[in-house]
Amino acid sequence: MAEHTQQTLFDTGKVLPHNLLGIDYRAVPARKVAGPVIDAHTHAHGVEATRTFLQAADAYGIGKIWTMAPLEDVEPLNAAFPGRFAFIAVPRWSAASTEGFNEAFVSDWQRRLDGFYAKGSRLVKFHMAPGTKRRWGMDLEHPLIRRVIEHAYGLGFHFMTHVADPRGWFEPGQRYAKAAEYGTFAEQFVMLDRLLAQYPDRIHMGAHMGGSLEDLAALAARLDRFPHYCLDSSATKWIVRAVAEQPIEPVRQFILRYQDRILFGSDLVVDPKYDFDHYASRYWVHQMLWETPHNGASPIEDPDAAHGRPKLIGLDLPPDVLTKLYRTNAEKWLGTLNAER
Repeated sequence: MAEHTQQTLFDTGKVLPHNLLGIDYRAVPARKVAGPVIDAHTHAHGVEATRTFLQAADAYGIGKIWTMAPLEDVEPLNAAFPGRFAFIAVPRWSAASTEGFNEAFVSDWQRRLDGFYAKGSRLVKFHMAPGTKRRWGMDLEHPLIRRVIEHAYGLGFHFMTHVADPRGWFEPGQRYAKAAEYGTFAEQFVMLDRLLAQYPDRIHMGAHMGGSLEDLAALAARLDRFPHYCLDSSATKWIVRAVAEQPIEPVRQFILRYQDRILFGSDLVVDPKYDFDHYASRYWVHQMLWETPHNGASPIEDPDAAHGRPKLIGLDLPPDVLTKLYRTNAEKWLGTLNAER
């Protein structure tokens, strides 16, 4: 689509936030490598809403899907889509919203861990974004969170964390600009490093490229120090922006260097308000990002992008690296967790 047409779409507002460029997402581009893609990071909820999500996943060659669904959804999703999902244990965050982060919430979280374990889950997610930490007055070293971690470890769980958020959110005028309240960007990772050091015998997956794709040197140092640490490639807007807003070659070389440590993930959230095109837009963008030399506009609205104009710059990874990213890394890092079922 021509630049002047894109300008008109932006300015008139007559465009869908997941399709700024009028792309036909049902015309799925040919994959650079064959075989199913494993999506290691999603949020499924509700059987009927999940059907629409899976239509897009099927169209884009997505096979096994790791998801953070409520415990109550595990059996319905398994019954409706046998063998399609692997489940990452999560608490009932809605209870914290209504009742607060307290002893009762943590006790319920532990009971849910027992329930997830009984249903075969072996990976637990800890959401420790700056806003979450500030809202509930906790982090990975809070005594109540430590209790959950120890309970999970005792059951045999492996770990997944969301630490930090986009680096730009810590800049002056942005949501985390008050370092006294949120900490600096670099300070977000202190608790993570301590957790990684404490449990070297467990796999630990860092969501959203470990929350640190904007600081490749720090992320490389963490990967070098902790061989049990791997990354997932979600979330779409964040990762696309982080790649586009820094020199492309260092990013590409980082991916090539750590090609055995990165798992594909979309961070798609299932919701009845979303249609096929919403879900497909994320898979389309990821395909352009990893498989092609695309250099142009992104079709997905991103208010955090420079001047409100999101860019999409492809890394054009080699086929053997794509195979690892899309499938064999997940089989290596997470496949043994499935085998424990």
